[in-house]
Amino acid sequence: MFGLISSVVGIIATIVAWNLNPRRKAYAELDDIYRQLDALYLKRDDALKTNDSDTLTVVTDGIIRLCNRKTILLQRLSKGL
Repeated sequence: MFGLISSVVGIIATIVAWNLNPRRKAYAELDDIYRQLDALYLKRDDALKTNDSDTLTVVTDGIIRLCNRKTILLQRLSKGL
């Protein structure tokens, strides 16, 4: 009986710790940044093909913003958060 209770408590504690892990959240945010960057690079390429300077300006700003955030996250991860 006590073994079952301790097993359930251990599993719940593991799930809670996994959800609150700051490294996991940082890696999830990095994955999202890379997905967004891929989409923006495609839009940038289309804007370059059509010579659309307005779209190119907006997309380039988004790329720069995401790259800055990516750099900050990678520095935090390299320092151990």
